[in-house]
Amino acid sequence: MLDDDTAVMSLRGTADLLSMDHKTLKAVGGNGPPKTLEPFADKGLTVGGNFVEVVARNSPHCHREIVVYTTQTIKSLIHTYALAFINDGLRQNQVHIGKRAIALSISLVQTALDVSTES
Repeated sequence: MLDDDTAVMSLRGTADLLSMDHKTLKAVGGNGPPKTLEPFADKGLTVGGNFVEVVARNSPHCHREIVVYTTQTIKSLIHTYALAFINDGLRQNQVHIGKRAIALSISLVQTALDVSTES
């Protein structure tokens, strides 16, 4: 969490969540989505993260800058890969990411329903 209460996840955490290599995610940082994903991406989506300094004393990254992604960017990536997957728009080496995006979407919907129906 950032000082302004923005929820974020590290580059490695985001890559792990999406089941993709962190080097791949880092390579597209600062750019829009890969060309194959553009038709499925939210307008204006940039995949670049934000550099932040880690201040948590118990972190091995304390006093170092790391790349983080906002929850909005992560949601957009999940949405983009899921749409591309269901429309056969992924390259063979991206299909596993699309499958993971579908699984994440299902889990997020289930969690939202569970939370909204709790008394």
